[in-house]
Amino acid sequence: MKVTGVDIHVVSVPFTRPETWRFGRMWGLTNALVEVHTDEGITGIGEVPGSPLIGLVREALQATVPWIVGEDPMRVNEFLTRASDRGFHHYPYLGNGAVAAIEMALWDIAGKALGCPVHQFFGGLQTEHVPFYWFIPVEDRSVATVRAQAAEGLGRGFKTMYIKIGFDITNDLALARAIKEEVGDAAAVRVDANEAWSSFEAIDALQRFEDVGVEFVEQPLDMHDIRGMAELRTKSRVRIGANQSAWLPWQVPEVLSQRAGDVVVTDPHQLGGLVPFHTAATMCQVAGVPIVKHAFADLGVTTIATAHVLGTLPSPQLGHQQFATFLVHDLLSVPLDFVDGALAVPTGPGLGIELDRDALAFYGDVFEQYGEFEGYGPITPESPLPPDMPVPNR
Repeated sequence: MKVTGVDIHVVSVPFTRPETWRFGRMWGLTNALVEVHTDEGITGIGEVPGSPLIGLVREALQATVPWIVGEDPMRVNEFLTRASDRGFHHYPYLGNGAVAAIEMALWDIAGKALGCPVHQFFGGLQTEHVPFYWFIPVEDRSVATVRAQAAEGLGRGFKTMYIKIGFDITNDLALARAIKEEVGDAAAVRVDANEAWSSFEAIDALQRFEDVGVEFVEQPLDMHDIRGMAELRTKSRVRIGANQSAWLPWQVPEVLSQRAGDVVVTDPHQLGGLVPFHTAATMCQVAGVPIVKHAFADLGVTTIATAHVLGTLPSPQLGHQQFATFLVHDLLSVPLDFVDGALAVPTGPGLGIELDRDALAFYGDVFEQYGEFEGYGPITPESPLPPDMPVPNR
């Protein structure tokens, strides 16, 4: 079997309510979906987030395609080695995402060709239902809104609540406390500072979060300051999650060896594929440090692809990240179904999912008409889309 071509589809999919983080406001996701075709009629699907700009991501994908066309799609590791030898060390952050999208599709092809689910290639299931968190966008940064959104997530069975912080520390604390009061011991409360603080500010912030009872604070310092993260862990009882500091494959063992995180938060697009993501998870397991799947900006394809790897890990697991609960569409023919905050890992061949062709065309047109949803920029008060824009039925 040989790869005959790769199709790249860019889509812009709105959120039901905007995500606000310290770098700006996102009104939706603009991602690229790939379809890798073979001469035996088997097609695999993959996905890459459009961060920081979809034009750059699409160019990285287009540069990656020639390295797989004409090759055997079943030789996934060979593709990863070839990609690493083609100059991607000059731009690993973009390159890893592009490689991960293609690799995701290759695993889908391999599973379909052999009639087995992708998780079987990584050792088979230990966890059949993978837990995820409930994202609280709290677009107005108010206590009333955060309480209502936390109650909604708790009512839907989610056991982990997540909120962006790194704005005003007094308000950040008030929102975190309000969530904790709303959910009590029924759910964990997790906060993400996104590198907002200097070392001086972070010591004060973490000590002030001690009485809130948060599960952990994600990435309080600059991503490059791994030593600073390690030192910060000694200054407070609050646990720290390393995300941006564990972006690239070599950084994961560095975080573990320096004890720079109580939790490692990373994903296939940051690391460069499901294989390095599984490798990172194995390293964390050996070190006794939990791994949390990061959501770079997932539609349904990535969420399910990573669930195949997460399902090979033992339970219990911390709640993993997802965007699906506030996307108007996940682009799958059968929508993601969270039961008690968890997703069942598919058992069908390959990834066990198919794209919704009508939605793919519709949100491709949204991108063509309205452009991309950028994640970095001003906190705009209104969506760039018309309020009466119709959406495909689910």
